[in-house]
Amino acid sequence: MQAAKVYIILLNYRQWEDSRECLESVLRSTYNNFSVFVIDNDSGNKSLEHLISWYKKKITIEGYREGQGGFVLLNRKQLNNHLNVSELPKLVFIQNDENAGFAAGNNIALNLLRNIAGYFWLLNPDMVIEMDTLAELVQFSVRLPRESIVGSVLHSYSESKDLICYGGAKVNFLSATVDPIQSLDYVQRLDYISGGSLFAHTSNLNRLGMLPERYFLYWEETDWCYSAKQMGHVLHVCTRAVCYDKGSTSIGKTFKSDYYYARNGLLFISKFRPKNVPFVLFFLGIRFLKRIMTGRWERAKGIYRGTLDFFKMQPDDAK
Repeated sequence: MQAAKVYIILLNYRQWEDSRECLESVLRSTYNNFSVFVIDNDSGNKSLEHLISWYKKKITIEGYREGQGGFVLLNRKQLNNHLNVSELPKLVFIQNDENAGFAAGNNIALNLLRNIAGYFWLLNPDMVIEMDTLAELVQFSVRLPRESIVGSVLHSYSESKDLICYGGAKVNFLSATVDPIQSLDYVQRLDYISGGSLFAHTSNLNRLGMLPERYFLYWEETDWCYSAKQMGHVLHVCTRAVCYDKGSTSIGKTFKSDYYYARNGLLFISKFRPKNVPFVLFFLGIRFLKRIMTGRWERAKGIYRGTLDFFKMQPDDAK
């Protein structure tokens, strides 16, 4: 039986050094039937130039055979419905012309895969994977119904290698927060698979649609996976597939992180549990006061502005 083709999607924003280390770990994979889309979300720091320069040196040093080390650089105008994905080389660099957010950036590649047979793997560029991670994901997933969404075991990239979660997290619908699943006994409670490592069959793209772009940052994979659960899809964790997470190196804990987390948590709850919005506002108030009391003024401002902007948004607004 022919090995399943996997399309790996790395979305870079300014952190090209992390993307390089992630890509290096992917290229060491024991499973070889894959292609990688590296999408730069208009970083403005020549990220793709750096990555391409590194890759050219790698090809030369490691002496790739003809056809093994091929790559192509495309811009948004070169992407259309007539692009033959099967004829693209193993490594595809795509330069986005705007920072469109997590969902819209990944959707650039996902749109190309809607009618292509195989699997897609959303992999954050601040991840480093084991050599057999991809092989384990494929071996695990091919035994499942195609309506499955699969996550990995995420550990900290730090020296301690602490467990972060099994696959993803459970949503607290009263506070619009999430609780990472850190015990195999609770995997069945998963509400979503982390977008840092999300593996699924491409047929789900037509069944479920693209990642929702209205969130811009945070909660988009939560919406996509929770919608899938409501349609009868099952979330799984491949316990033999391990990724090491550096943890939000592109944004950190800032005004933006609190802004989008607060605003988008409200968006998510208003969609799936609209009666719970008053409870979420109460807990956001507590979070806001804690930021004030500890002198984290910018993060408090992020919660405040995110809450205000939620009320300004129309039901399908983005950004």
